[in-house]
Amino acid sequence: MTHYKIYPFTAIVNQEMLKMSLILNAINPKIGGVLIKGTKGTAKSTAVRSLADLLPKIKVIKNCVFNCNPEDDKEACHSCLEKKSKGILKKEEIEYKKMRVINLPINATEDRIIGSIDIQKALVDGLKSLEPGILAEANRNILYIDEVNLLSDNLADVLLDSAAMGVNIIEREGISLHHPSNFILVGTMNPEEGNLRPQLLDRFGLCVEVSRIEDLDQRVDIMKYAEEYHENPHEFYEKFAKNQKNLRNKIVNARELLKSVQISDESLKKIAQICLQFQTDGHRADITINRTAKTLSAYNGRTNVIEDDIKIAAKLALNHRLRRLPFEDQCLDEQEIDNLFEDNMEELNDNYEENLDNDVDEPKKLNTKEEIFDIDEKVKYGQILKEKKVREVINTSGQRILHPTNSPRGKYIGGQRPGNYHIPLSSEISINETLNEASLAPENRNLHEKKAKIIVKEEHIRIKKRIGKSSFLIIFCVDASGSMGAGDRMKAVKAMIFSILQENYIHRDKVSLVVFRKENAEVVLPPTRSTDLAHKFLKEIPTGGTTPLLAGLSKAMDIAFEEIRKKTGYIPLIILISDARGNIYNHDPVEEVLKIGESIAKHDLNFIVIDTENLDVRLRLCEKLARAANAEYHHIDKLNENELHKILTIEGIIENE
Repeated sequence: MTHYKIYPFTAIVNQEMLKMSLILNAINPKIGGVLIKGTKGTAKSTAVRSLADLLPKIKVIKNCVFNCNPEDDKEACHSCLEKKSKGILKKEEIEYKKMRVINLPINATEDRIIGSIDIQKALVDGLKSLEPGILAEANRNILYIDEVNLLSDNLADVLLDSAAMGVNIIEREGISLHHPSNFILVGTMNPEEGNLRPQLLDRFGLCVEVSRIEDLDQRVDIMKYAEEYHENPHEFYEKFAKNQKNLRNKIVNARELLKSVQISDESLKKIAQICLQFQTDGHRADITINRTAKTLSAYNGRTNVIEDDIKIAAKLALNHRLRRLPFEDQCLDEQEIDNLFEDNMEELNDNYEENLDNDVDEPKKLNTKEEIFDIDEKVKYGQILKEKKVREVINTSGQRILHPTNSPRGKYIGGQRPGNYHIPLSSEISINETLNEASLAPENRNLHEKKAKIIVKEEHIRIKKRIGKSSFLIIFCVDASGSMGAGDRMKAVKAMIFSILQENYIHRDKVSLVVFRKENAEVVLPPTRSTDLAHKFLKEIPTGGTTPLLAGLSKAMDIAFEEIRKKTGYIPLIILISDARGNIYNHDPVEEVLKIGESIAKHDLNFIVIDTENLDVRLRLCEKLARAANAEYHHIDKLNENELHKILTIEGIIENE
């Protein structure tokens, strides 16, 4: 048997704020978890997995899937609570168990996460019984979500609700069950893969950003430690055993001391003033800073909160709560927090109120957005046009386009005949519809008078009918040739793309950017949910050279076909922005344009053509392309904000008001 030793928590070099945020949540899970943002290779996963090994064992009731606490009724399920109330819980039924890291797969279904009703017991015995999910395993453990920004929003909502309430509620088929679900929530993400919605960001108690270490000696230590651990994990683990024990004892002592920590009204007022100064939405920031400051005090062996506790807590709790708008720079000026304590807090509060009175329409912001394009903010954007319908069954991947789906991630809306469905092992049986169908059968109609069980046959079985939501993969195919630089054409193009990116940010679409100029086309940005990354590359598009239109469209179509092949559920939409002037062609330019247009129509790809050609002297290649492709055609000079709104509405990118 192979004995595995985890990498010691105390052997992680630097990354002090990362380690501190994890320790604080280990002492006080009510802080609300931590979101760790950083690029690959910055010890995010290593730190999380090392934390469980560092923590002391917990006292649990044997054979309970929820790891119920025998010493706290609030952390006990119905069965364990009944044993305790009747006094039949024996000492031998109590044991100590090591805390674990419970991993949440990105492709997990809602039933797998929150649990489901035991179908067999419900149908055969008429009993409501729970099939535990990941939240049951996670109770009193660490729930780890790697790449949390890729998790579907509805699942993220469920997880964060359970983390906030400490209870997991399962409601299925008219049956309601609940169980304790207290866990240390840790999410990691790479910002290059896309951001979380601000509403979800706010639900994480703390946030820390990790980056590569610049110190030369520390980088050398990282290499040495990695080799030592690889060569002999046991020996390396023992090397840090004393440090591990000391930190473990410090965490245990802090948990006990936390109950005695006091915070003055003056300190609470400072916390409130900080949140007002940084204009945080709601009150979660205030509550989190308070809890974190008290936990810091306990960790440092004190029973009174001091200013340094509040400063550190504010830096951990505010960074992810500042961003409100798409493409707004999300950066907390930590020096600003320190300055607030050096200045007179009452004076700052007076200034804040004065600013609100004098500047109601434009309140002071500490992290203002860099202005690049003049976008008409009067244009309102919604979610999805009602006329836009998708009737084919596809995977669910987003939140704007409704369609039928077989994915268990879809919303259950009723029952249907199973067809070739494999019934015996299915968790997709619709209990209400199945029982209704069985109760109407002739052999069951009079059974209720005899108080006998209903007989459920195979022909009575109905399975769940689901609808899902998907989003677009918008592929911007942008002409960056020399002619686009004339008359501020490229500036207008960028402004239009920027306005669409704002909508992508809200509805979690994926975007891709293909740029063609000179002799070739380049996929500047492969498909990603990071609209921030798209915005960054958009600003850097150069202009010059000829127009390889066919190469650009071919690249865009390749991206669309690959997305369809993968069956991700994202619906490709190509938006071509070009004047088609100076087009590079092999034989006849018109014939080649028509052929690629016919190919787009043949494969039924969603396609919009935005023509940027000068209206005075026109070749009309873009018009011919649009007709051949059965695409929407529009000229940018006639595309004011109302026309743009109309186009996006027709295509289902925004909602008709």
